[in-house]
Amino acid sequence: MKKWKCLVCGYIHTGEEPPEKCPVCGAPKSQFIDVTEPEAPAPKPAPPAAPETQPKGDLPEISAPVAAAKKTAPEPVSPFADSRRRRLFEMMTKYHGHPISVHIPNGLLPVTILFIILSALFSIKGMTTAATYNLGAVALSMPLVLFLGWVDWQNRFNGAITDVFIVKIACGIIVTATAWFLFIWLLVNPAVVTTPQPSRVAFFLINLIMLGAASIAGWYGGKLVFRD
Repeated sequence: MKKWKCLVCGYIHTGEEPPEKCPVCGAPKSQFIDVTEPEAPAPKPAPPAAPETQPKGDLPEISAPVAAAKKTAPEPVSPFADSRRRRLFEMMTKYHGHPISVHIPNGLLPVTILFIILSALFSIKGMTTAATYNLGAVALSMPLVLFLGWVDWQNRFNGAITDVFIVKIACGIIVTATAWFLFIWLLVNPAVVTTPQPSRVAFFLINLIMLGAASIAGWYGGKLVFRD
């Protein structure tokens, strides 16, 4: 069976043909290359040594222009290869900046929704205040999460545009926008959680949209990390 490697995420597929779409990152079939290891050929007997027809001391010397032509030309170096910005971005990826930062919204959002539900059921204003603080932390952290995610996307996946990355980017933008919107809403009108109002249903619906977008982004992120 042949082995095919995804050039975007590194997923290895075993089969006669590559898959139509990478099950990890969603890259198309054209992004797979054959990495099947060829079988080692049987060793051939060494040919008999040819008799020397000329003493080693009389061998013609290779001229300097010919020797220079045989040297391999150095590969072009990117002007940003040694820049401080490039090294900084590589360090962000090496030390898992995005996976670490994304735990802030992923950890706080479920607790925020729980506080809002308990506050609505039992009219506990203190939980509304706690939910407001949590939403503020999520809203403030999301620009950093999106930036580190972009850095990771460029370094690890070469900025490939696939369905998986489109969904993750869209979900990140939705979480950012809804977190800021709900945070400001609670600052202006905290009673929307505990007091029946016409806009109360919309408030809870937006919370569920935010939580759903964060869950989808986290699920796709897990697929990219845990590929087996």
